[in-house]
Amino acid sequence: MSGYSNPRDLLLQQLAELLFVERMLFNEVLPAVHDGSHDPELQEALTHHRAETRTHASRVEDAMRAVGAEPAAARSATLVTMKEEHESEASSVKHPTLLDVFHCGGVARTEHFELALYEAAIGLARELGNGDCVKLLEQNRSEDADALKKIEKLAGRLRGDLPK
Repeated sequence: MSGYSNPRDLLLQQLAELLFVERMLFNEVLPAVHDGSHDPELQEALTHHRAETRTHASRVEDAMRAVGAEPAAARSATLVTMKEEHESEASSVKHPTLLDVFHCGGVARTEHFELALYEAAIGLARELGNGDCVKLLEQNRSEDADALKKIEKLAGRLRGDLPK
């Protein structure tokens, strides 16, 4: 989208970025972090959240339809950069538990980013009076907030398992 002349245009851009984010997380990021993790509980949490992420992408598509647009994704430079930096740094972490702690931190950063995107889109959808869109996005936001709490708890346990 080349310019935004009204709140709906901006909302559609935000939804398009959210769609890109959810799809990239599902297709690339979560599988890579899962495969690079060692802790079975972390792997299970990532598998569970990947299934949620598939649903999140579908809800974002439905949210776009709720505002009268066909679903289309728009590249998120922020997520692409976060992914590249995480991959680059992960290769220098040698201890398996420390690597899992590192992965938890990356997941937490990504969840915070997603929550910020959802907050912005929910605010605009609410202002535009699109309750169906709001409801769909709030479901995703709630599940991402829960995922953040779980990963932070898991990171705390893993930090306790690190050698002193």
